[in-house]
Amino acid sequence: MSDAPVTPPAAWVACPKCQARVPCYDPAGSEYFGCFKCRTYFRADPAAPYSPATVVSGFKRELPPGPSLPLGATGPLGGYQVRLTGYQVRGEKNDRTAEWREYQLRPAIPFQGDDPIDFPLQLAEFQGHWLLIRRAPSFPATKGSHSFQGKEWTSPSTGNGYRLWHRYEPIIRDAQGEFDWNILDDEHLKIQEFTGPPYLLSSEQAPKSKPTWYLSEYLEPAQVAAAFGLPVGQLPSRQGTGAAQPNPHQTGTAWRLFGVAAVLLLALAAWLAITRPSSELTDTFVIPAVPVAADAPVALTPPPAGDTLGLAAARATAAAAPPAVPEPKPELPATSPPAAPTTAPGYSQMLVSKTIALTHPAALDIRFDAPGLSNHWLEVTASLVNEQTGRGYEVTRSLEFYEGMEDGEHWTEGSYSANAVISGLPPGRYHLNLYPSLEAGTGDTELRVQLEQHTGFFSNFALILLIMSILPFWQFVRHSAFENSRWENSDFAPSSS
Repeated sequence: MSDAPVTPPAAWVACPKCQARVPCYDPAGSEYFGCFKCRTYFRADPAAPYSPATVVSGFKRELPPGPSLPLGATGPLGGYQVRLTGYQVRGEKNDRTAEWREYQLRPAIPFQGDDPIDFPLQLAEFQGHWLLIRRAPSFPATKGSHSFQGKEWTSPSTGNGYRLWHRYEPIIRDAQGEFDWNILDDEHLKIQEFTGPPYLLSSEQAPKSKPTWYLSEYLEPAQVAAAFGLPVGQLPSRQGTGAAQPNPHQTGTAWRLFGVAAVLLLALAAWLAITRPSSELTDTFVIPAVPVAADAPVALTPPPAGDTLGLAAARATAAAAPPAVPEPKPELPATSPPAAPTTAPGYSQMLVSKTIALTHPAALDIRFDAPGLSNHWLEVTASLVNEQTGRGYEVTRSLEFYEGMEDGEHWTEGSYSANAVISGLPPGRYHLNLYPSLEAGTGDTELRVQLEQHTGFFSNFALILLIMSILPFWQFVRHSAFENSRWENSDFAPSSS
């Protein structure tokens, strides 16, 4: 069985059926006994060894696996030195599959007078989950023999909340050792259990009697094994989730850390906004109309990445280019989106923006708007040029907007605007060389270009917060799964579990 120390009993009683000797460690208190050999449950007086014992009942057979803790062993539990004196297997009248084990506890060193109110009375084990049972110091108030009908209760002294977990009537299926009460009387009890991990508050009520309340505390298997000097592997393996088992996936700490980090990030963003304010630059250009005729202006080839054209030369080129003659816009069918153009696109001359100065490393948000664009498209290739180093950063964006009437309803497709972000820019003076291309047949088109400097985009902070929220969210998922597992064995599961 085990190497746990077991002291010799103070007395012995004889089974009235098979005459097997049953040890008795508490002759002054024990009155009922279970024979480990023939399964007889009997009553005897250990102080009068020659008085006849009386058979009370009998059990058909020993239920496996039997006690995992040796009767007679002593150990520290609940602040007291206790002894295991009795073992019983219990079940439910309405559920033949439910089965758990309880060990009676008695003081290893007798007290002078009555047992303290907080002395542990029972040690219960269900599917490898252990509960240490005491008298409850506080419990719900009831009148007379009425049972408590509520489904939730909060202790006014501790603030612990409890929720109804189970109601049942017990039956006794096996018993060994000694007991200081007739355990078969418990089959007339109605029991309610309320969970509030790591505690289980329960009431036992006999017919026409006031309920008696008990408070059970969850123990880890390692605590039980250490108390009685046993290897943990000798105890039953845990299955599922215990009614009072603490949830190891607590979310409070993770969310608190997330909250602190979010406040720090927002403070950093505010500090950057104050100490390094954004700057803006807006330019407006008119792109000449592009005719459909075959002799449309020859396109200017967009520059390769890293365009190093100087600002003065770029503006001179733009000023020297003759304006194109605008052509009237072609009419489009009003009932459906236009088909893809069959003529080649036309290109306008290069456009040059004003200069924007970056005083510190930053990102630049470039926004293109063509508010007059209608049933045509516009493509813009923009080269951001550092005027000190000549280094270029190129982006290309397409704008298209279509609208019409179909079945009496107005429809739209596309957008007047587009934007691009260039990040990691060193300090310096920058301008944009723009190479717009219009769909052939498009009239004069206004193009607005807005440059806005940012030291740090709030979208970056939002992305960081999103990544940081993964841990507390994952903890929440695991916490919820654990609670769902706990309530699988209950008929009173909350809707949120």
